[in-house]
Amino acid sequence: MKHIILVLTSFSLLSCGLLSESNSPIEYNSQSFNEFKPSAAPDYELLKSWAVHPENKLELLSEFENENSKLPVDVFFIYPTMLSDKNDTSWNANIYDLKTRDYVLGSSIKFQSSAWYSVGDLYVPFYRQAHLRVFRESFWKNGGEKAYEMAYQDIRQAFITYLSKYNNSKPIIIAGHSQGAGHAKRLLKEFFDGKPLQKKLIAAYLIGTKVINEDFEHINHMTSAEQTGGFVTWNTYRVMSSSKEKKASYTISKDWIKGAICSNPITWDEKNSTDYKDHKGFLYLNNKIFPKTVKIENIDDKVMVKLPKMGLVKRILLSTVKDYHKADINLFWEDIRVNSIVRSKKYLSE
Repeated sequence: MKHIILVLTSFSLLSCGLLSESNSPIEYNSQSFNEFKPSAAPDYELLKSWAVHPENKLELLSEFENENSKLPVDVFFIYPTMLSDKNDTSWNANIYDLKTRDYVLGSSIKFQSSAWYSVGDLYVPFYRQAHLRVFRESFWKNGGEKAYEMAYQDIRQAFITYLSKYNNSKPIIIAGHSQGAGHAKRLLKEFFDGKPLQKKLIAAYLIGTKVINEDFEHINHMTSAEQTGGFVTWNTYRVMSSSKEKKASYTISKDWIKGAICSNPITWDEKNSTDYKDHKGFLYLNNKIFPKTVKIENIDDKVMVKLPKMGLVKRILLSTVKDYHKADINLFWEDIRVNSIVRSKKYLSE
């Protein structure tokens, strides 16, 4: 009976979006961008425009608090695409909508940004993110590009406000996932790359997007665990049989990711595989961390991992998931947390 309840509970948790997926082609409803009326822009002088802010403690992150490890550094995190309903014709999210805010908090904030919560002061702005359909070529020139630009301008303003009002010259970690990592990459180009602020950069975690050598002039790919001032990046895929591979549908296509720079999110060096013993911890949907459960089989322009080695029930549930994009952070949650602390301590000691 206990196992049946656990299975039912786990399936309900999958609906939070971090591990859920659809293998069916999606047809999106839409509207003209010129007819779309976006919500008012966030005012980042106000705490209500921040999903996470040191002056506004969140109960859902309290279990990730660790004052013993917290360092005098800041983390600026940008969450991924949460606006994906195929029937939603809006181009950008309304951050004043309570359901939207709750969804962001209960998914990306809890299971992704939490990796940095005990590292330093965490800042996560609510922003008018672009709808998932903007990444379809057919929508990009028909409103998608403008929607994406609106999203970035919110992030840009949040960062400007953060620098002027809250940073107080502290060193900074920039982190983001998927759409958030895309905006983080642009933020680095505009504010850090070859500019005075680059001296304050501890590290950038550009996760779930494509980064190539030409993206930056002065910010380098870090290839050791203690290196600072550069970036790490990866996209995660599951090792599968050829028959399962043919049926899989990916958020980030393997064709698009070709040529991308890819980091090892377990050893943080240039090794292209790992053993289970190297893995520090997968944050599962029950808020528990499972170490020694993820094995990297190969790294080229992407990270290929085997099905996580967990208990029978969890393993069965995870076996249904073929697209690991939404778990880019969960799978290596404790590895990211520990590495962020290592890099921060290294920066502060220099």
